[in-house]
Amino acid sequence: MAKSFVMVLSRRYRAYVNAQTGYWFVRYRDGNSRRRFSLGVKTRPEAEDSIQKLDRPVEGPKHEICRLLWKEFQMAYLTYKETQGKAPSTVSRYKTALAAFGRHLEKESVRFVDQIALPNLESYISYRTNKEKCDCKTAYNDALVIKNALKWGSKPARGHLKSNPALDWETTEPIKPKRRTYTQAEVNKLEAEAQSWLRPIVTTLAYSGMRIGELIALRWQDVDLTKRVINIRIREDWRPKGKTDRTVPMHGKVEAAIRQQPLGQFVFSGRNGKPMRESCTLKWLHRDQSRLGLPKNDLHGFRRFFATTMLKAGVSVDTVRQWGGWKSLETMLRYLAETTVEESVKEMEAVTRKLSAS
Repeated sequence: MAKSFVMVLSRRYRAYVNAQTGYWFVRYRDGNSRRRFSLGVKTRPEAEDSIQKLDRPVEGPKHEICRLLWKEFQMAYLTYKETQGKAPSTVSRYKTALAAFGRHLEKESVRFVDQIALPNLESYISYRTNKEKCDCKTAYNDALVIKNALKWGSKPARGHLKSNPALDWETTEPIKPKRRTYTQAEVNKLEAEAQSWLRPIVTTLAYSGMRIGELIALRWQDVDLTKRVINIRIREDWRPKGKTDRTVPMHGKVEAAIRQQPLGQFVFSGRNGKPMRESCTLKWLHRDQSRLGLPKNDLHGFRRFFATTMLKAGVSVDTVRQWGGWKSLETMLRYLAETTVEESVKEMEAVTRKLSAS
């Protein structure tokens, strides 16, 4: 009988026999420490069998699957997300996506979560875009929410699903044309002729790069008129989309617009002095655009205008990225307006003159 042998499993075990007692012992490394103990057997076959048993993973407690209706599953998932500190607006978006999927399941005659199969998932985006006339990017974002919810529910400790039906669900992000950016003339016209309460909002969005949610949440204590900066900070009741603090220097127009606002908890208020709401602000912006003969554009278009204008003015790319709170340069570049043929010709003429002079 051999004095020792090595079994290479998930751990590297070395077994050896004690010549005095005849019992087999095992020695192995567990992380940074060495371990040794007796196997309590006196033959090599018994030692090999004991080592095999040692290497088997310890099975955890088996969790009983509790069958849930989709609405019950949806409620459980949203409750979990709320406890994870997600912003109310984010939870609301999740709720919208899950409710839309619930309508799709009803149409597919699927009641329980464990009845969901891959065909039900793969037909969802078509249902959302064709039947409910939803934007393809919104349907794609909904799909990501649903995938994450099913992944969450398939964790054994949850007890909702035995397996994740979305594992093989391939969701490809749709390619959409770049959204339109405001021109300088359009911004000027809105600043001059939009409703009086809307004008400072247009100016601040166009020349600060703030998101509309950040502007709505802006408090007077976040504004430093002495240093001429706006501080966008994470708070207990609110946080910006980028989930990081940042400081935005005030353009002269933004400073003038803010100084005109009445003092209160928030810097900007909506129509008739009421708290601002994004949907209401967008509705009145579209009304003014129609009245002034301007093409309809969204509130986010001012953010695209800001990035394009600052870069054309010679501000460095990374500085603009920091001002706007974009996490990556790639993300920010998607906001830039396409250069027109006329602008391209003018820039080439300017380069030509510069090279000729040198």
